[in-house]
Amino acid sequence: MRPFIFILFITCSFLPFASIAQQDSIDIFITSQMKQQGIVGLSIGIVKSGKVIKAKGYGWANIELNVPASEKTVYKIGSISKQFIAVGIMKLVQEGKLKVSDPVTKFIKGAPVKWNNITIRHLLNHTSGLPVDPPGFDGMKEQADSVYIKTAFTDSLAFPTDSKYEYSNFGYFILADIIRITSRLSFPEYMKKCIFDEGGLSNTRTTSLEAIVPDRADGYIKNANDSILNAPNYIALRPSGAFLSNINDLLKWEMDMQHNKLLTQKNWDQMWDDTIKTPLTMDNEAIYYGYGWMTNKVNGKPFIHHGGSLPGFKSVYFRYIQDKTAIIILTNSENTDAYGIAFGVADLLQTEDKK
Repeated sequence: MRPFIFILFITCSFLPFASIAQQDSIDIFITSQMKQQGIVGLSIGIVKSGKVIKAKGYGWANIELNVPASEKTVYKIGSISKQFIAVGIMKLVQEGKLKVSDPVTKFIKGAPVKWNNITIRHLLNHTSGLPVDPPGFDGMKEQADSVYIKTAFTDSLAFPTDSKYEYSNFGYFILADIIRITSRLSFPEYMKKCIFDEGGLSNTRTTSLEAIVPDRADGYIKNANDSILNAPNYIALRPSGAFLSNINDLLKWEMDMQHNKLLTQKNWDQMWDDTIKTPLTMDNEAIYYGYGWMTNKVNGKPFIHHGGSLPGFKSVYFRYIQDKTAIIILTNSENTDAYGIAFGVADLLQTEDKK
């Protein structure tokens, strides 16, 4: 299974690749894809049968300073962040502090009557009827989530709550504020103390332009002439794509999930078992959305996945839970077909198994 991969006939002669003789089949494939797609930097982590088999970077974390990408390179991970917020919610559920069936109006004071039927679950699986993004959102302006939430009070819902799936970043702004209200910590403080620190993720944190972040990658975009430019940097902390992370941390996170750390197995499973059917398909299989994860079947087995995108960054996280296998790809090039590369890597892993 290989979704269409955008082929950009560009030779990136500036990328520091190892010689072909030193590369395995995955290295050769990624090197080829980076050249074809004009990707500046890429880091990959692979867990196979419950064991880490690869953690590596290719290309550049920063072109201007000639900093190579590695497994330590810290990227903006975009909407892969949603699973972490969902875990934050599920941890509060596990502690008896809230329920996914709780109405949003229990937490958001002054919310309009039309929000009465919206529950936490509706926010998690994008069935709330709320817009894709908060009204008046400005990526170059710092504002509290509560301010953005209030801007939507006077607007109509895009569709009746629970009547269909429609992706909503805004729902995750509200989830972040529910975490703040329930935990009595700021959203960044809660995520650091109760999720990242407990999960052993020392390099994962909320996005900040001011903080000194070791090994931080710069993001890159292309103009109409295929010239590489620095991507714009959002000042705003967007809960829907809130976090910075690297491959080393995400591999730890994968093992946290496999070993039921932070949550019970029942609560982990709920995140990808309690789903809503979406209008999306993959190889004629319906795609469902759970709590920060998409899920469908590949070759008859559950396939859990999500992508992430922000100016200058693309990412993807694949999980084949029955095989205890995961593929995680982080890049600092907005044009990347991350899903296509991840499926290519999955095919190579399958080919190796047949040998």
